[in-house]
Amino acid sequence: MTRNFRWIEPPKLKSGDRVGVVAPAGPLEPGTLDKGLAVLRQMGFDPVEGRHVRKRAGFLAGGDAERADDLMTLFRDPDVRAIVCARGGYGVNRILPLLKAETIRNNPKWLVGSSDITLLLVYLNQRCRMVAGHGPMAAASFGCRPMRFSRGQLKCFLTQDSPISLHDKKSRTLNGGTAEGRLTGGNLTLLCRSLGTPYEVETRNSILLIEDVNEPAYRIDGMLWQLKQAGKFKGINGVILGEMVGCRFNKGQKGRLDDVFLDHLGPANIPVLANCPVGHGNEIWTVPMGRKVLLNAGRRVLTF
Repeated sequence: MTRNFRWIEPPKLKSGDRVGVVAPAGPLEPGTLDKGLAVLRQMGFDPVEGRHVRKRAGFLAGGDAERADDLMTLFRDPDVRAIVCARGGYGVNRILPLLKAETIRNNPKWLVGSSDITLLLVYLNQRCRMVAGHGPMAAASFGCRPMRFSRGQLKCFLTQDSPISLHDKKSRTLNGGTAEGRLTGGNLTLLCRSLGTPYEVETRNSILLIEDVNEPAYRIDGMLWQLKQAGKFKGINGVILGEMVGCRFNKGQKGRLDDVFLDHLGPANIPVLANCPVGHGNEIWTVPMGRKVLLNAGRRVLTF
């Protein structure tokens, strides 16, 4: 359900600000969080761990109430200026009913994450009307790979007010043209999981971001079909596709993943830019979900 509030963009950070780190989904791999915290310190921030961030409960980082409490505690803490998720995995969907949208809206701060965090970003956009960051995570990203570009761009995203233009030489234009709209979307699997729930993604008049990892081509096709039949491609202004890391045709099958996307998106005759570094690659853009952005697919540039 969309709230009819004005949009809020959280305030920018400065050097030395405290940044909360929370695990709202899956448990952490040993050693990755400590490496990620060190990277945040190198970026000039003072990381603060959520109380339950290192817990494990099967495929979850602690119980639902514990993970939700960590997130709400960090939002309520006036000394914490932003929140960076530790990793995705699975489980954000389970805590959404436990979150307090009014409390979050009254304590606006940047939250950054990706993958399973997609549903939390959608929640912040649609329930709180607050802009959030789709970007690298403390443990699953900075704790696993160098990501030197991603570090610098995330810091720029969190601290600077000047316009940002992103371009990657490996991106591909599938449909040319320019488009403007509020950025929404995220992980394809999670967007499909939202359908038919109170947290269903809204896409009209948006620039739709789609990425996924390790999914065979037929499953990508099936999820695109599902979104299309649910009306999620109606009224969108443009599409940004991630690198789709590990997504390919099965052995013995021939085809291009680009053609799978064009089969569903091409008839809409909207700009489509593919193979952008969002989601699960060695470098990850941080982009503002909920903010109006300009996509120039022909020049392969995203500006906000």
